[in-house]
Amino acid sequence: MDVAQDLKWKRAKIEERIGELTAQIAEARETVAALDRVLSLYDPAWADGRPGTQHRASRKAKSEATAELDRIIGGTNKRRMTLEILRTAGRPLSTHECAAAFAARHELPADHPGVPTITNRLSSTLNILEKQGLVRHAETDDPRRRNWEIA
Repeated sequence: MDVAQDLKWKRAKIEERIGELTAQIAEARETVAALDRVLSLYDPAWADGRPGTQHRASRKAKSEATAELDRIIGGTNKRRMTLEILRTAGRPLSTHECAAAFAARHELPADHPGVPTITNRLSSTLNILEKQGLVRHAETDDPRRRNWEIA
């Protein structure tokens, strides 16, 4: 083969590869468009494949608050402190009341933005303690509300 033939053959192979890649890109774009349609059903702030500014801001703020909370209470033994809070309370406590006491022991105000996160974390801790037979649900007038006490 001469040089011109080799170059023509090489060029044809590259054109063939470009065609394959173009088809893959078109297929990927169709998939992204389908995902955008489904996302817009679950997240109204999602438009044209881009999250709304409100969506991004709330996610960032949440992660910063969670990171701050982890710095404050990260090394705490939640299991032990939860049991101690329930023992010293003298009465059954709701998960939120346990979280408020937990926050107070870390010198956080009851209205600190991290208290709902503490409540979520203590909820799972209380469920584990219940499975271990260490805490139980106390009787309440409202069946929708859970109060906890030492078993």
